[in-house]
Amino acid sequence: MKSTYIITGATSGIGKSLVLRLDAKTNHLILLARSSENLKKISKFLKFASVESISADLTDLTFMEKLKDLELNNIRGFVHCAGSESILPLRLISYDKFDSLMRLHVYSFVEIVKFIEKRKTPKDSYLTSIIALSSIASRDGGVGQTIYSASKASLESICKVLSKELAKKRIRLNTVLPGLVDTEMTERWRRKIGIKNKSDLHNMQLNGLIDPKEVAELIIYLLNDLSKQIVGTEIKIDSGGSKNKIF
Repeated sequence: MKSTYIITGATSGIGKSLVLRLDAKTNHLILLARSSENLKKISKFLKFASVESISADLTDLTFMEKLKDLELNNIRGFVHCAGSESILPLRLISYDKFDSLMRLHVYSFVEIVKFIEKRKTPKDSYLTSIIALSSIASRDGGVGQTIYSASKASLESICKVLSKELAKKRIRLNTVLPGLVDTEMTERWRRKIGIKNKSDLHNMQLNGLIDPKEVAELIIYLLNDLSKQIVGTEIKIDSGGSKNKIF
């Protein structure tokens, strides 16, 4: 039986790099993203693979009905890469904007974890690895990142608590906290905060922008059973090196 992996934010940035590096010939991939067109494009690279796609806005939790219709089994991994930048001064923060980003970063994550937990019993011997993509902004956000930083910090807290609750079902959770990664989202963030040249971002980290492939390789390791002792961990990765804290 093929192992099933669920990836949100699968068509861009770190999510796309991860999908293209997973062994899709021996795994069953469930890809979630907003754009149906981008899902079709990435599926062309995986045309010989076992892939199912769900086009959905994760801020609308009705997307879970599409996921439930797939009746998935043997879910060995879930990686939550879906995300959006937010640069807003306090005066422009509203309940709706805050709620929208929490739905994308946090609520959708919790709903998918619930979906996975429900389909697994303590008798199932396989290990399930869940990884949430956070950010160093959860600890050291810049001006205007109030909503973004709060949502990522919430994601990390949830993973630490659930790693204890779900251990009995052999479900483990970890978070990855990248610095500045060379993605479309970082490019949008650069423009919003007024940095004129992309090259200026390279000076903000010791060895410049992180290649999304590097983060994808770390995630693949965390999905692998070889990393089974890593549970409830926050792994910080930037161009100056990586650090981890185990709880």
